[in-house]
Amino acid sequence: MKSEKLVLAVFILCLITISFISSSKAENNRKLWSHMCASCHDGKTAHDMEALRAKYRTVDAFTFAVDSKGHRCMNILKNDKSLIKKIGKEIGLK
Repeated sequence: MKSEKLVLAVFILCLITISFISSSKAENNRKLWSHMCASCHDGKTAHDMEALRAKYRTVDAFTFAVDSKGHRCMNILKNDKSLIKKIGKEIGLK
């Protein structure tokens, strides 16, 4: 009887641990565009995703533009080229 309770307790603990790990991974895989960019890049405040895709054909062109010509509100990204590239790939640039 005691061993059955112990096995059940370990099983439940494993399930809780697995669900916690999977929820934290899902949070880390959250879309960068919707989390960081979409609130300003709505087509009114700044170019939306479609306009950026039309203007910049490649990730490298997008990265260069943000890094060198980006508005001062983009300064937070200017030192992280890998993040800019991830966002460029996420919005569909090649």
